[in-house]
Amino acid sequence: MPNSSIKTTVHDVLDPLTGTRHAIRWTAGADILLAPALGRGEGRDIDGSDLWLLPPLYDADAHLPFMPLGVRHSDVQRALAGGIAQFNVALPWQSARLHALGDLAAEIGRAALPRIIPLLSVSPDEDSIGFAPWLREHADEVREFTPPICKLYSDDPNFERNLDAIWAAGLEPMVWCWTQQDLERLVARAKDQPLHHRHATSSAMVALMRQATRATVQTSPHFLLLADGKRGALTVLPPPPPPESAASLAQVFLDQVDIIVTDHNAPPPMGRPTGPGLQTQQHFVQTLLTLAERHDWPLDRVLAKATTAPASLFGTTPPSGFLLVDPRQQEATDRWTGQAPDRAPFEGLALKGSVLAIGAAGRVELQ
Repeated sequence: MPNSSIKTTVHDVLDPLTGTRHAIRWTAGADILLAPALGRGEGRDIDGSDLWLLPPLYDADAHLPFMPLGVRHSDVQRALAGGIAQFNVALPWQSARLHALGDLAAEIGRAALPRIIPLLSVSPDEDSIGFAPWLREHADEVREFTPPICKLYSDDPNFERNLDAIWAAGLEPMVWCWTQQDLERLVARAKDQPLHHRHATSSAMVALMRQATRATVQTSPHFLLLADGKRGALTVLPPPPPPESAASLAQVFLDQVDIIVTDHNAPPPMGRPTGPGLQTQQHFVQTLLTLAERHDWPLDRVLAKATTAPASLFGTTPPSGFLLVDPRQQEATDRWTGQAPDRAPFEGLALKGSVLAIGAAGRVELQ
């Protein structure tokens, strides 16, 4: 018998960004069909009138322990549960220098859903003194195989040397500053050079970051939204700001913050994390929907900061496809298997929405 698959059609799904309704149809191994309406009686017919159709998300700043074991299924599932069809993952230069960059990028990017894009990063260690000469030899490879942006940390003992090397190579530094003084020095040094700031936690910090004339700014949901009792109980840097700073950040978020990212830091293959970092990819779309509702923000502007805006900033393409979301779901958030309380900023907090399916790259994954 020839192989066949049952068609699944979800009818009358609302796109809240446009106010229009659509039908979505898919079969295993076939392209996804999206239309204003589709006929019934050709397989499974599902009433989607209470569901939302949203764009799949691009998480532009995340960390995975993909070296040397590859990408784990559990990490993929976290991303899909959060509505993420594409994400940047930090590729430490200290590891990248040991292999051909093109081979590494190909290995990391094998998955189609979610698509994983390596982003060069320099760990703040003494051996980072070798980064500048390496970059002079490999700048063309960096531009060919990764976004033209490189992550730095101000506590790197060779920070300024490596910062200048990135600018000299025609690339853009993506920096987290350890202290206020570090940030002030960075802004003064940048002048009119391109610069992407990580971890904005208040309106005052955003204003300082934007004193660099070509600066862009990112923040994360956990700087704007936390479960009760979590602010002082999390193992993360920078720590979540006090409520008044978070409120000030919310006031400038729409107009002054370019993108929003999870800064997800997946647990290691064995044992518990030893460094700072939260595990939040699985809640990305839910936190964005919750923030938009709490602050009465236009949903299209919020989602743009996790779809088209990061694609423009990193020189990539946004994921195409769809999210099928139930916006009525609003239950207290649980920890994922193996997630410690100090890595779970939304534990116990009621977040809006639940991802039912994500479709991209000709595939549909059910959640």
